[in-house]
Amino acid sequence: MFFLSAVITFPLLGGLALLFFPRERVTALRWTALTLALVELVLVIVLILTYLQHTISIFSSSYLSESWSWLPSLGINYSLSVDGISLVLVALTALLTTVCIAASFRIERKIKNYMAFMLLLESGMLGVFLASNLFLFYIFWEVMLIPAYFLLGTWGGERRIYAALKFVIYTSVGSFLMLVGIIALGYYHQLAAGVNCGYTLELSQLLNTASSCRGVLGSDIQTWLLLAFAAAFAVKVPLIPFHSWLPDAYSEAPAPVTALLAGAMSKTGIYGFLRLCIPLFPQAVQTLAPLFNTLAVVGILYCAVLALTQTDLKRLLGYSSISHLGVIMLGLFSFNAQGMGGAVLQMVNHGITTAALFLLAGFLEYRTNTRRLSDYGGLAARIPWLAVAMGIAALSSLGLPGLNGFTGEFLSLLGVFRSNVTLGVLGTLVVVPAAWYMLRFFIGIMWGSPRQDGVVTASIRKGSLRDISWKEFWVVAPLLLFIFYIGIQPAFIAGVINPSLINTMQVLGNAFAR
Repeated sequence: MFFLSAVITFPLLGGLALLFFPRERVTALRWTALTLALVELVLVIVLILTYLQHTISIFSSSYLSESWSWLPSLGINYSLSVDGISLVLVALTALLTTVCIAASFRIERKIKNYMAFMLLLESGMLGVFLASNLFLFYIFWEVMLIPAYFLLGTWGGERRIYAALKFVIYTSVGSFLMLVGIIALGYYHQLAAGVNCGYTLELSQLLNTASSCRGVLGSDIQTWLLLAFAAAFAVKVPLIPFHSWLPDAYSEAPAPVTALLAGAMSKTGIYGFLRLCIPLFPQAVQTLAPLFNTLAVVGILYCAVLALTQTDLKRLLGYSSISHLGVIMLGLFSFNAQGMGGAVLQMVNHGITTAALFLLAGFLEYRTNTRRLSDYGGLAARIPWLAVAMGIAALSSLGLPGLNGFTGEFLSLLGVFRSNVTLGVLGTLVVVPAAWYMLRFFIGIMWGSPRQDGVVTASIRKGSLRDISWKEFWVVAPLLLFIFYIGIQPAFIAGVINPSLINTMQVLGNAFAR
């Protein structure tokens, strides 16, 4: 009955417990944090088995939802639930947190605080994916902001304070508008259902009102409520023009933090659109879908062009991430099974691939003390195994058939074509600049000749440029393994996701038929 709570609170309590460790016990702090992350990953694996086998008596279905009265007069309850969509995102979050903590052993400053904040960030993201009361969802949404701010502002680069403040300002404004939307939605639900029904923020009850009481929750009200929620989610995705915080944050944060932000936190915005906006406001979503699709297409093409012009390795990967997230948004707003299912699958694929790219870029930066692309060249002969790993991740990002990036993007774009051929053509154009900037990035680093006066050449002369170590390999190995596994066998994850899309598709079908 408390299993979902345990999944959320274990990293929270573990992070708080780390704060009581002596500062000088550096090795113990690192390994304890990694052990806590591994235990959390085991809990999530148990949750996956529970979900897949919940019809067996030893796996009670009560594991899959929890609800406790908290402030009933305000419609606030402690309610958690899991379905196929949230399950795969919970698994992604637990996996990436474990990998990113393992990749953080080179952090030297304030290790205790760093590891605690990484676990707290994991707890906040898991809460977002599991909360089924809107106020509880908002609490976890805000909880994510605190550790992310400190991880960026304390352990980032020279412009870390600027990047952290920009991140907080963008996120806080969007979160405030979402809070206003949550309060208003509860009010209109009460108005639609009758005063005797009471004020509630339970998602299941709000969905019933959204589907049965359209006379009160009409298209105009839905539109304003949708915009309030979308203000928060668009920042986290991020959609154009709410994207400008991302390149600064990703380039200034340490590589493991960037990998976690890009791999997991960016999915909370897309999840918000799918879990809340689309089923709660189906008429408004239908009306504003051209706006969201236009923003997604602009983001795909504009950020792909920006990626081509970057001279900084992490900023290139940051703009590449925004561009590929635009494809996911297009699939989500295609409103058909192929597009929406592909979008959710691609959320997982994007998280794995992007995290791998940022971690490998961090390994390279550690060896050369530079991220400037013009400094690199000819590294494949000197660091062949790191080159192989980076090549796999880059080809996955390109959507090479046989790797994980292909299936999700193919299904997303197939759904977009079925919905709107013009959008499908424009969305598919991402392949051209993506191939250009990814091959330019990879070939420029691994082949050619480095600058004679550059730091990479100096590292080569000193013999300090070493290939990937076994410890580093085992950090990224799970991500590389999933790149191949999902690319060859995507049916398992798709099978978990698809049944959970049925209710959303039914809500959309009923709304569009009106």
